[in-house]
Amino acid sequence: MKQVTLYPGAKINIGLYVFEKRADGFHEIESIFYPVGPVNSNLVREVLTVTVFHDKEEFCSCLSDDGSMKDKACFCLSDDMQKVRMVELGLDYPGAPEDNICVKAYNLLDADFQLPPAMIVLEKHIPVGAGLGGGSSDGICTLKALNELCNLKLSEAQLLEYAARLGSDCPFFVKNEPMLVTGRGEILTPLLSPPEAKDAAAASASGAEASRVENALKNLMEKYTVRIVFSPDCFVSTKKAYSIVPKRKKSKNLNITCTNKPTALDNNKPSAPNKTKPETATDNNQTQAPYLPIIDLITEPVESWQGRIVNDFEAPVFNEFPQLRNVKDSLMKSGASYVSMTGSGSAIFGIFTGGQRRTEVISC
Repeated sequence: MKQVTLYPGAKINIGLYVFEKRADGFHEIESIFYPVGPVNSNLVREVLTVTVFHDKEEFCSCLSDDGSMKDKACFCLSDDMQKVRMVELGLDYPGAPEDNICVKAYNLLDADFQLPPAMIVLEKHIPVGAGLGGGSSDGICTLKALNELCNLKLSEAQLLEYAARLGSDCPFFVKNEPMLVTGRGEILTPLLSPPEAKDAAAASASGAEASRVENALKNLMEKYTVRIVFSPDCFVSTKKAYSIVPKRKKSKNLNITCTNKPTALDNNKPSAPNKTKPETATDNNQTQAPYLPIIDLITEPVESWQGRIVNDFEAPVFNEFPQLRNVKDSLMKSGASYVSMTGSGSAIFGIFTGGQRRTEVISC
């Protein structure tokens, strides 16, 4: 028997633009995914423990010896052999245990490597359906744990491929660093340059711009506290959110820039910057904050972001759930430098200056 314990983190969206549907039926987006974890929730971290067993007999023996385990949310994956069990603790996780993304991660690897029996215990503290990517983070931690425990020797590139099959937000958590996210969410461009690229980049104009972005993000990581507030009774369906958000009309002028290379999930690289006049058109003629590349705006002081770095989902979701607007107002009155909804909701985060750099999750 071997065991690994990991601490899944979360992400917030710094800005989120939603554009019209493409020919393939997907919406284009533009956002910066920013990692905020492991997350403290009332001083308790989300915990994922994966245990693998040498064989079925050891697995079944362990389960029968632990009487309390029978009272948990356990299940047998297959009819003829107990191969994986899922134990869900902490916050409620919707759906049956076998639908948990951690089990899906196990099945994904098991199909290729015939994994040994395993038990996965998840103590959930990152709320589901809040736009924080907690489920995606759980799935990636499961992939990483099994890679280590079973000595699969999967490279980062291979983990990214499995992550893409697991879910749209999952690849971000493989590297778990700030990323520019474009396309339908599958194009991830790192915003922190690897050490070997810094000297070469500094010699060019585009490299200087990349350094400004990197310095801004490092400043954010070192000097600011992120406070996340969620409402347990406020679940925002992503499908519903996409149905009510005004979509921006994406013209050829709306290109973005970043000097780092996107991950191998997509060969398309963001185009060079375009400094044309910002556009405000949407598909339903609603007034919307003008388009300004998020990658440019984050280089400015955090205190100037409010009203300029926007989440397109926020206004329509607030109309559906007015209590979320109250949460945002409360964070602003508490002295936050910047407040926004993350993802398609429902969590609201505030960025505060000073104090010990940490992430807090508060239930309201």
